[in-house]
Amino acid sequence: MTPKARKKKDSFKEKNWYQVISPKSFKNIPIGEIIGSDNNIIGRVIETSLYDFTESYKDINLKLKFKVVSINEEASTCQTIFFGHSYSNDYVRGLVGRGTSKVQTITNLTTQDKYVYRVTTICTTIKRARSSQEILIRKIMSEILKKFAKSNNHEKFVKGIIYGEFQHQIQRIAKTIYPLSSSTVIKSKLISIPEGGEDREVPDDQFEIVDVEVKRSRKSEMRRTERINVKKLAQKSTKKVVAEENKDVSVGDDEEITLEEE
Repeated sequence: MTPKARKKKDSFKEKNWYQVISPKSFKNIPIGEIIGSDNNIIGRVIETSLYDFTESYKDINLKLKFKVVSINEEASTCQTIFFGHSYSNDYVRGLVGRGTSKVQTITNLTTQDKYVYRVTTICTTIKRARSSQEILIRKIMSEILKKFAKSNNHEKFVKGIIYGEFQHQIQRIAKTIYPLSSSTVIKSKLISIPEGGEDREVPDDQFEIVDVEVKRSRKSEMRRTERINVKKLAQKSTKKVVAEENKDVSVGDDEEITLEEE
């Protein structure tokens, strides 16, 4: 038996530093530096935070992933494409409280320019919902994302995922089935790229309002005893916090909350 030839490793002197540039949809902002040689940098995935682009602390829990696709030797830079995003585990766990329902979908979506993304979305209800209501909310989530994917190219689709446009529109319709406390696209991943796909700038125009037809059944309708008045629920939560801080303030634990549909 002939011994296997060992793969030659690049020495440190043969490696170079490259500045990593974000895609045009993220305004080509530099996101860091990596070291390596030409044959092992392409395909590498770099992770950063949305905070680096917005400088807003509310975006510090959202992690962005970019994949290196090309190298410019003269400028010592490497160009990337958006490869996916995810929220931190602590943030996702904080979305779901006791006595609530979590409705989750994992969907493969094809954009107008044939990019395929796998998107994970969750909606959380204020109180525990019935299974028939969860089925309707799940259907709304999938239909809205499919409509947006078909009508937008991948750059604008990514912008809608990252900056919350899609989750706001999901919540706008899904809350008519049952009141929601949150709607979040918690994860996405680039599955496939079409041949000849190019990175383009995202226009500054707004997203269209998407409507989804919802066929309700009797089982999915909210009963009178289940209807939730969101304002009263928020007021009760505030009273409990005040009572804990100040023992002299008495709060009626048996106070009844009526739930009214919007």
